[in-house]
Amino acid sequence: MATSTPAAPSVTGRRLIAKNSIWQVASFAARAISGLGVVVLVARAGGPRSLGIFQFALTLTAMLPFYFGLPSLLAREVARRPEDGRLWGDTGTLISGLFGVSFTLLLWGGAFLVGASPATKAAIPVAAIGMAFDGVARVQFAMFWAWERIDLEAKVTIIQETVFLVSAAVMLAFGGGSMAALVAFTGSRALGALLSMLLVGHYQGAVPVPRAPLSLFRTTLKQCTPFAVNDTLTLTYMRADAVMLGIFKGPTAVGLYQAGTNLVLYLNVVARSINYALYPRMSKAWPGRLGEFRRLRDGSFRAIGLMGMPIAVASLLLAPRTFDFLYGPKFEPAILTYQLLVVVIPVRMLGNTLSLALSAADLQTRRTVAVTLAAGLNVALNVYFIERWSYLGAAITTVICETLLLFVYAWFMRQAAGRSQIVQAVALPGLATLPMAAVIIATRNNHLILSALAGMAAYGLTLVVVALVRSPRETRQQPIRALVALIKPTA
Repeated sequence: MATSTPAAPSVTGRRLIAKNSIWQVASFAARAISGLGVVVLVARAGGPRSLGIFQFALTLTAMLPFYFGLPSLLAREVARRPEDGRLWGDTGTLISGLFGVSFTLLLWGGAFLVGASPATKAAIPVAAIGMAFDGVARVQFAMFWAWERIDLEAKVTIIQETVFLVSAAVMLAFGGGSMAALVAFTGSRALGALLSMLLVGHYQGAVPVPRAPLSLFRTTLKQCTPFAVNDTLTLTYMRADAVMLGIFKGPTAVGLYQAGTNLVLYLNVVARSINYALYPRMSKAWPGRLGEFRRLRDGSFRAIGLMGMPIAVASLLLAPRTFDFLYGPKFEPAILTYQLLVVVIPVRMLGNTLSLALSAADLQTRRTVAVTLAAGLNVALNVYFIERWSYLGAAITTVICETLLLFVYAWFMRQAAGRSQIVQAVALPGLATLPMAAVIIATRNNHLILSALAGMAAYGLTLVVVALVRSPRETRQQPIRALVALIKPTA
């Protein structure tokens, strides 16, 4: 069952990493635009309650391990042994399909057992079916990551998300509510699964079939369990707040909270676009080429710092105008909550680098231990904070848990691969955001987009000046090379 790797684009080394990162940006941007677009449409059509029902169903179903940890495992193993790609693809498709069906039935039955409202009973199984299709698609995407053909994932994702956004917009325009948006979600995920399977079949000579020898099935389940536990617990501490808000405070609180949370979550596209392109190379470098592994890790830190810090500062300062522009006055009470959540943007981005680096270094069990602690703490703190401060309390819990998780990840990574350059990666861009902040404040009476563009220009100019000052005299006439040098780790 051997297979050959599809031809990668005609670029190598750093250029291939850069090209894959750009495709990842396109992929995640498509998810962000469609996801946020549908959220805004649902919010404007039905208000906080309708948005709360929509988000509660998606959040609850996302907390279970529909992917069962398969994408990270498959991407790592196929990158190391591409000749076994078809076998891994068939096995992964079988496991993701089985767990997708199982969790859909579990959630559907659970909604009846707990006496959920009619709207929730109808919404949960529809969202669960969509998540099951998404799990199958992500198994195929893992093959693309391993082949370093992220352009294939991006093309499927762009089609899938366009269908989601357009179909949801049409349904809502004709009077559909949150259920219509969920149906659009599920249909788009079914399309994504089909297209991705056809693409894998095209390159491997056969469409993935859900099958596996019993021994390999058991071995794969054992190997991917730490990934699955980690993914599940990661989503638990990231999503449990919304579910607990729905239980304790109702759908309106969920809608107000998710209006801010969605913006923060989608901004993590920056980290993922970089790290998913680096993940196969980090997997290959460990443990024989430790120096290369460190350079990839620290290069990711520096790239994320340069982009994450200005995003956080700009989001904080532009929050009131952003909410008014996207959601309207009904969501004004959630502005402070969003501003608090903005603090975790760079924290979560840096944590994404550490998380994937730990997996690439075969340390997913340690990663799981860290997430287990964070998930338990998150639930315990939410019981206290949500009861007292509702969605603002959920935001406080998120900041505490995300920060602690980053420190634990960093400690595990330092034990495995030595000291990193994470502090240096955020210090310089943090200082470079000061002129940007001044410009945004100075243009506070102007339109949101004008202030954002002016702030970006100020930050970019500051970086160019800093890069030229730091660069050797012979390269000061080449601003691009000077800027690239800011990303390169120091020896």
